[in-house]
Amino acid sequence: MTLQMPSTAEHSSPPLNLENETATFLLELSDVQADLLNVLHRKREQMVANDLEAMEQTMVSEQALLERLDQLRDSRQMLLADAQGKGLPADSMHSLAKALDEDQSGELAAKAHTAKDAMRHIQNETLTNFVLAQQTVLHLSQLLQIIATGGKLKPTYEAENASNQGGTLVDQDA
Repeated sequence: MTLQMPSTAEHSSPPLNLENETATFLLELSDVQADLLNVLHRKREQMVANDLEAMEQTMVSEQALLERLDQLRDSRQMLLADAQGKGLPADSMHSLAKALDEDQSGELAAKAHTAKDAMRHIQNETLTNFVLAQQTVLHLSQLLQIIATGGKLKPTYEAENASNQGGTLVDQDA
């Protein structure tokens, strides 16, 4: 769903139009956030199961969501610019929603707050997946080291041959 921004012509009730556009934006953002959380959960399960084929398919879904987020970012910028032109707060969607909700039920502000909380949850899920990926890389690196050395790691410092340590890289035959 792509948001249609109003033309520069005056409308009979600009705040109501801006309120509808803000509500539409928050609804679409909520949908994208829910989809992104599902993708992140699926991706983590696939990493744990080492299902590379499924991960490739998930990456396609993830890319589509990133494109939707780019569109939402652009829509957000246009909404905030429109709000600023109408003398409304334009520093964040939450402050705009609160301003539009002053005489209403507070529904827009609640949706904006929910979207903000969902974004924090997405950040935590993303960090969890990143840590899992890093731990996997570390584990694989350790396995490769064991394979390469035959499981016999030579200690960095040897107490019994301390006098011969000075020129081992240059002087002694290995």
